[in-house]
Amino acid sequence: MALHHPETLVKYCTADTAGKILSNRSLRWCAPHLFCDPFELNHDTGLPFDPHELLSAAIKAATAMIFARDAPRGNTPLVTAIRRWRDEERFSSPEEAEDVLQELLSQIIDQRQAAIDQVMMDWRKFTRRLRICCFSAKPNNIAAWRQYGERHHGVAIRFQCGEFTALPKPRQVNYRGGRPDITTLREQLGVIIGDERCVPQEQFYEKFTSKPTVDSPIQEWRCFHRADDSTSADHTDATNWFDDIKFECNEITGVYFGIYTDTAVKRKLCELLKAQYSHAKIFQARAVPGKYEVDFERITTRK
Repeated sequence: MALHHPETLVKYCTADTAGKILSNRSLRWCAPHLFCDPFELNHDTGLPFDPHELLSAAIKAATAMIFARDAPRGNTPLVTAIRRWRDEERFSSPEEAEDVLQELLSQIIDQRQAAIDQVMMDWRKFTRRLRICCFSAKPNNIAAWRQYGERHHGVAIRFQCGEFTALPKPRQVNYRGGRPDITTLREQLGVIIGDERCVPQEQFYEKFTSKPTVDSPIQEWRCFHRADDSTSADHTDATNWFDDIKFECNEITGVYFGIYTDTAVKRKLCELLKAQYSHAKIFQARAVPGKYEVDFERITTRK
C-alpha cells in the first residue's frame, strides 16, 4: 500500500538558520541525540529491564500458568512441560514451582540474552548513522511558529517532497501517551513463554515517528537519511553526527516571514531569494483579527 504524504513540507527555523539554508542550499540532518530532547531515543538509550528482571518476570508468568484454572495453549517446550506438570500435579505450591523454574528459565534467559545483545548492537549502529530532518505540513501552524519559528520572529520555508526530491519519503509523526522502547519486557516474555516472533530491528524507524500527545499541534513530519557513505558517522565526537545535505533550488516553492521578522532580515533574504530562488513565492504572516490564526500576504519583489 502506497504511503501518502503532502506534496510540500514546511521547515520552521530562526531567521539566521533560514539565511544559512538559502545561502548554502542545504538542510542539516542530525542524529537523534542532537535534538537535546530527553524523550527522544538515541544511541545511549538502554533497555527498560535487565536480565534479572526478565528472569523474575518469566518465573512469575510460568508459575501463574502452572496454577491457572485453564491449561496453557501452545507447543513450546516450556508450555508442554507446564501442561505435563499440571497433569502430574507436580507442585503443591507456587514457591515449590519457582525453585524448579529458577534453574530451567535461567538457561533459557541466558540463550535469549544473546539475541537481546544483538538487538542493542544493531540499535547503536542504527542510531549512530541515522540522520533526521523535521518539518510541519503547513505554514500557518501557530505551535510550530512558537517552538521552531523563533516565536514568530523567524522564517518558514516550504519544500517540495516526494520522489526525485531531497525529501523522498516523509513519515508522519504519531502522537501517543506512552514512550516507545527499543524492546519491552512484554515482548521478550512473549518469545520466552509463547515462542512469539520478535524482531525489534524491523521497528527501529518507528521509534522516531512517535512523540508525546502534548506535541500534537506541531503536526510534525520527519525525513530520514542513513549516513552510511558519510564520514560524520565515523566521527568520534558525537556532536558532529550531522550532515548538511544539498537540495535543488527549484525544490523551494515558498518562503514565509513571521509576524515579527525583522525588516532588515526580510530585505536581505528577499534579495537572496530574488537572486537564487526567483520562482519561489514570498509571503508575510499576519495575525487574523478576532482569531488565534495567522494568514499570509503575498510579497512581490521588483525585478
